[in-house]
Amino acid sequence: MLRLLVHLLFLLNIGSALANSLPPVADVHVHYKWSQTEVTTPQQAVEAMQRNGVVLAVVFGTPPELVLDVKATEDLRIVHFFQPYLHPFLKPSWFLNKHAPVAVREALASGLYKGVGEIHISDGIGPRMDNVNFNSILQIAAEFDAPVNLHTNSSSPLYMQRICTKHTKTRFIWAHAGGLQAADVGELLSACDNVWVEFSARDHLKSVGGIPVADMDGNLAEGWLAVMKRYPDKFMVGSDPIWPITEIDSWHTDDTGWQKVDEVYAFHRRWLNTLPNELANKLRYRNAAQLFK
Repeated sequence: MLRLLVHLLFLLNIGSALANSLPPVADVHVHYKWSQTEVTTPQQAVEAMQRNGVVLAVVFGTPPELVLDVKATEDLRIVHFFQPYLHPFLKPSWFLNKHAPVAVREALASGLYKGVGEIHISDGIGPRMDNVNFNSILQIAAEFDAPVNLHTNSSSPLYMQRICTKHTKTRFIWAHAGGLQAADVGELLSACDNVWVEFSARDHLKSVGGIPVADMDGNLAEGWLAVMKRYPDKFMVGSDPIWPITEIDSWHTDDTGWQKVDEVYAFHRRWLNTLPNELANKLRYRNAAQLFK
C-alpha cells in the first residue's frame, strides 16, 4: 500500500513538473455553457487549462452569467466576456432582442465582464448592417473599451471589413481567423487596425471547411507564416472547447469539449513550436496580455 502511495505521488509530481515546464499560454476562446455542466464542473475546466500551461483565459458563457462560475486562481487569470444570448433558444436571433444592448451595458458597468462575445453573425442571414441592437452593442463596447469577439460566417473578409471600418473605436477579436485562408485574413488586417485574430477551431477536430491552420505535424498551411510575420502583434490562440461539432447545443447530447481540450492544446503547441521564438511568444501569450492590459 505504501509503495502504491509513493508511486502515485511520484506520478503527480511528474505531471505537475510537466505542466509547469510548458510555456505560458493565453487562451482567448473558452466556453462554459449549460450543455457542459453535467459532464464538466467549473473546477475541472480550470484544471484542464492549468495542466496545459494556460495562464490567461477569455471565457464566454451561455447563459451569460454561467461564465462567472469559472473563477481565477493564483496562476490563472480569467477574463469574463458577456455573451448577449440571454437564453439558449435566442442564439439564432439574438440581434432581434431589444433587451440585449441593455443587458450588455449593465454587464460591462458591473465590472464583472471585460468584453462582449462570442457573437455569431452570418452574411445574408443577419444582423444587417443597420440593425439597431447590433450597432448599439458595438458602440457600448467601445464606450467601455471592451473587446468584442465576433464569429463571422462568410466566404470573404468583406462582411467583417464592413463592420470594423464602421466601428473604428471598437476593438474586435475575429474568431477562428474568420474561417478563411491566410490571404483573406491579411486583406482584413490591412483594412482594419482595430482587429485581432484568433485561431480557435482551426485545429484538426473542428476546422470548418477542412482548412486547419496546420497539419497534424505542426506544418503551417500556405501563407500563414508570411501574414503572421507581417502582423506579428495581431494573432492569438484559443481552444474553443466545443464537441461534438455537429451537435452543438443538442438537448439530448452533452457537450464534451472539455474532454477533448488536451488534444486541441497539443495541436496548437506543435505549430507554435515551428515559429521563430519571438513570434511564437507573441502568439502564445504576449499579444493577448497586451490586448487585455
